[in-house]
Amino acid sequence: MAVHQTYALNYLPGASDNRFWEKSGNYPPFVHIVIAIAYWFLHPGPHVAILANVPATILLLWGVYEMGLAFAGTRAAVWACILTTLTPFLIWISRETLLDYWLAAWVAAGLALLLKTSGFEAGRYSFLFGVACALGMLTKWFFAGFIVVPIAYIIVRHEIWTSTRRMMNCVAAFAIAGFGAGIWYFPNLLKLVRYFFENAQIGAREGEPPVLSFQSFIYYLRLLEGYQFFALLFCLIIVSVLFAYKDRILNGGGYLAVAIVGGWLAMTLLRTKDPRFTMPLLGPMTVVMAAWITTWKRGWISYTGKAVLLILLCTQAYAINFGLRWLPRQVVLLEGYQGQLRWDWNLYLQDYFGISGPPKREDWKQDSILRRVVDDSSGKRFRTTLGLVPDLPRFNATNFNLFARLRGLPVEAGHPQSAVSGIHSFDAFNYALLIEGDQGWAYTTAENLKLNEIVLNHRETFHFLDSYPLPSGGVARLYAVR
Repeated sequence: MAVHQTYALNYLPGASDNRFWEKSGNYPPFVHIVIAIAYWFLHPGPHVAILANVPATILLLWGVYEMGLAFAGTRAAVWACILTTLTPFLIWISRETLLDYWLAAWVAAGLALLLKTSGFEAGRYSFLFGVACALGMLTKWFFAGFIVVPIAYIIVRHEIWTSTRRMMNCVAAFAIAGFGAGIWYFPNLLKLVRYFFENAQIGAREGEPPVLSFQSFIYYLRLLEGYQFFALLFCLIIVSVLFAYKDRILNGGGYLAVAIVGGWLAMTLLRTKDPRFTMPLLGPMTVVMAAWITTWKRGWISYTGKAVLLILLCTQAYAINFGLRWLPRQVVLLEGYQGQLRWDWNLYLQDYFGISGPPKREDWKQDSILRRVVDDSSGKRFRTTLGLVPDLPRFNATNFNLFARLRGLPVEAGHPQSAVSGIHSFDAFNYALLIEGDQGWAYTTAENLKLNEIVLNHRETFHFLDSYPLPSGGVARLYAVR
């Protein structure tokens, strides 16, 4: 995601004069710092930024392994790691610079370390749990929604108030987490309150279902089947849960159930919803599946079943990584809820709304457009600003700002969203960029038709400079605002 790669540039030596807690905008700084370290070791760039997910993958698999080991033994731990590695949505997100992938890693590590505290009896693991909580909160505030209920469960189950040692370790863990996270949260508290209220409105603008509704209740269940696991793993988790409950195959499985249900409920109660938000639950779910798989009796039927499962999952993983031309791009089992996007029940997908999926060699012309703007503004005494009317995943203001900083070009891009002021809607910009066809996310481009008409109908103000064909089939048109 371009916004996080851009913020990461602020943490390079001499890149920004802002104070530490201001360098990452409204987002906690941990992931940006990790990306900046990758930049520092190699060089700034989108492909280098993805390397920041390598330690996250290691941490995620460690957390999943430790949970599998605790609940069902070594074989289940290995199977849980295999299933996590082959989970479609995790594969997609591991190639993006999103906070949620690191969040999934810290949630898995946090749940594993909380188990290892033995009800806050072990001082060393209590300390490490506090550190994990601090870093989890410095990754994304959603971390609290996944860890609060499991903490409460451990406190009540072990009755830690009856032991001074347990109470002291618990307080120490909370103090470490609070102090570590507070370094960033306290200076940003008022700004975050405003941001949370604004962000809560996005769900309504995107057409997400109201919180207290049937569609809201099944929202993440549908996303789990259609976009995170696909039908094969979804059926496997359903059957695994039934057997886990019936045969008690998980040692202390109540903790895992509380963690999964608590996290699901916390995300369901949010007005804004996204499949990324429940991604931290996927790792713990694979532990349940792995535990059931290891109960399959030895014999050729069991071995054949496991082999077929692995072959199907590997084929599925290959399809979403590189594509299989002889298979349909997607197979919809049942059409789902229609908001800004339609969330279906799918057998499988080969790409995620055309954003994540098989690699494509595409040129969205950011370099050409930015250099054309710089050439045209050369020698003029004004701050060069570019107004992008579209808001596409690979063609938006944030993306252009990242390219401008990477190339050292003095251009600042913005995205006008309102046409209420008429021609004055472009007062903040020296240049305007339009495209034909798809404009991008509906909730940020509702007035694009009017904005486009303003530019096209005021030729005396907007002077056409150049046009650029895009991979989407559309054409970008660059105008100078005089």
